[in-house]
This record gives sequence, C-alpha cells and structure tokens, in this order.
Amino acid sequence: MPTRWLLLAILTGSYGAGAFGMLGISPLSPSLVAGFGLSRLQVALLVPSIYLGGLLFSLPGGRLADRLGARPSLLGGLIIGAAGLALGAFAPGFTTFLLSLFLAGIGWSIVNPALGKAIMDLFPAHERGIAMGIKQMGLTLGGIASALMLPRVAAALGWRPAVGVCGLVVALAVLLSWRPLGALNEAPPSRTSTIPREHRGASEWSWARRPAILAFFASGLVLGMVQAAVLSYLPLYTIQALGFDAIGAGLLVACSQAGGAASRLALGAASDRWLAARRSIWLTVTGAIGAASFAFYALWQVSSPLAAGALAFATGIGAYGWVGIFFVISAELGGVRMAGLLSGMAFASIVVGLLVGPAAFGLLLVRWDSYAAPWTAFAALSALAAGATLVISEALERERR
Repeated sequence: MPTRWLLLAILTGSYGAGAFGMLGISPLSPSLVAGFGLSRLQVALLVPSIYLGGLLFSLPGGRLADRLGARPSLLGGLIIGAAGLALGAFAPGFTTFLLSLFLAGIGWSIVNPALGKAIMDLFPAHERGIAMGIKQMGLTLGGIASALMLPRVAAALGWRPAVGVCGLVVALAVLLSWRPLGALNEAPPSRTSTIPREHRGASEWSWARRPAILAFFASGLVLGMVQAAVLSYLPLYTIQALGFDAIGAGLLVACSQAGGAASRLALGAASDRWLAARRSIWLTVTGAIGAASFAFYALWQVSSPLAAGALAFATGIGAYGWVGIFFVISAELGGVRMAGLLSGMAFASIVVGLLVGPAAFGLLLVRWDSYAAPWTAFAALSALAAGATLVISEALERERR
C-alpha cells in the first residue's frame, strides 16, 4: 500500500487540479466580459456563483464524506466540478453560465471535507498540521498555474476553450488518482484523536450547542472576511494609494501569496511540534500579524518597494496562513466519526466571510473615501479573531479530548 505521504501527494495534486479549474474563472474574467458583454455588476457574480454552491452544500458534503469515506466523496466532488465547468464552456448565455458555475461549486464544496476526512484517517495528531499545510499548497499552486496559463489560452482560442481546459484538468485528476486513492480504503484510521468520551453516541449535531465550537467557526467567518478583502483590494490599494503601476501591484500580490504559502507550511509544522494540544493559539498568532499589517496600511503609505514587499509578505501570513490549521482543528473536533461534517462547517463559515468581506471593505471605502477607514476596521476584525481564538483555546482543547 502507498505510504501516507505518497497518498498525501496524490491528494494534494488532486486538490491543486480542482483549484486550477475553480480559481481559473477569476483570471478569465476579462475574456468573459468580452464574450458575454458583461457590466461591472455582472462581473461581481462570477466567483460568488461558485462559492454559493459551496455554501449551500458544504455541510451535506461533509456528512457524505463521513458516510461514504474520503475517496468516493473526493472523486465524486471533482467529477461534479468538472461536469459543471464543461457545461459552462458550452453555455449559450450568461445565466446558464452562472448556473454551471453553481453546479461546479457544489462539487467543490465536497472536496474540502473529503480531504479533511482523509488527513484525519491517515495521519496521527503530531503530523496533521504539516499534512494540512502541504494539502493547502495544492490550492496555491493550482491558482498560480491557472492565472499563468488560462489567459493565454483565452487570448489564442477564446474563453470557451479556456473554460473547457478548466474542466479537463479537473477530470484528468479524477482519472489519474482513481486507482492509487483506492489505498485510502485500506488505510486504518488514525485513532490518536477520538470522539470525546462523554459525547460518544450523541447526536451528530450536538456540536452546534457548544459555545466554544460556535465561537471557533465565527472566528473562521471573520478571518474569511479578512482574506477576501486582501484578495479583492490589495491590488487596487497598491495602485491608487501607494502609486505602484500594475506590474508592481502584481509583484506585491505575489509577495502576499508567498507569505501565505510559506506560513501555511511553517505554521502547520510548528503546530505539530509546539502547542499541539492548543492549536488555536497559532490562529491567534496569524490574527495578530494580520492586525498589525492592516494597521500599517491604515497609518502609513509604505511606498518603498522593499518595505512594501515585506509588508505584503506579512499581510499574506495574516490573511492566508491560518487556513490549514483551521481545517486541522475542525477535523479534530469532529474526530473519526464527524471529521467530514465539521470540515464542511469550517468551509461554510469561511465562505460566508469570503462573500461578505469584500462588500464590507468596499462600503467603508466608498463611505469614507479613504483606504484608512477599511484597513482600520479590518485590523480590528483581525485583532478580534486573534483575541477570540486565544480565549477559547482551552475550551476547544476540552472539546477535542
């Protein structure tokens, strides 16, 4: 049977292929504007259509992963995602295209809980942080690959072949990983973290009555808001407030993504080695770094390229570095029986934040006609999440026992 690390590499590759397809819609937006004749308002519906499918079906998808297992759930989700993207490539109109993206988002919503379930089954507690960090690298690499490749395909062949490539890459991941992931069925579950003794046999929804768990997911919503605001507005802020050109803005965005990618691995490994019993304290660390970075943006216009790059790197740690640890804690709270369900809830809480964050940032920007106001507000939100995760860390540890 393949080792758990080889299985993790296959899972990460499958996740990266899925991310290539789903995140690839964003860099294709200029071609979709030309192809459908979209207004600015209609452009804002593209990515949320995928997230909306994820929001509505992440909990059922998580329960499905618990019942069926990681392999059929993961590959089934990727098949649905590939089908939605393939239908989108042939969509006769914009409404049909959005419905196709919604279908793809349903499949994507199943992928994260299935991966959480797989990591929970394969890895003992002292390796889950780094395993989840490696898995999250698949998302980053898939997004980078789609941003580099798909606009070129669209420029040469049109947006329909480019969307078709999105679906094809996701489908290829299913074909290539179908057989090797069969070893997931043979892997004995890692029992290092089990269902709390006093809760065994309790309702699978009993977690919804536990304040610490609800506060934990609320912090995920807030951190999702912060992440989406950075994704949406850091490039514009860099150009409009700092005076960089589009190329310079792209480099700073790349610095922020590099900060997120590096910190996911580093923090995952650190959470395995230190304070593994209270992993949520590492969320406090990323929240504090995010709060400090956003406060810098609010108070000073850092226009020196080197300093701006360093600040963007730190911003990436605060905005993106927490995701892997958040999913590890979610899976561990569910234990072997409910890892998929609580991973699905984690995904749902983040998606709500992703949908709300850019709108909140934009409204503050319009109201005050200054970037200082939204950056200050989001520094406060990040600090709030940092404080909340610190306060509930001990209670969360009791829930994981």
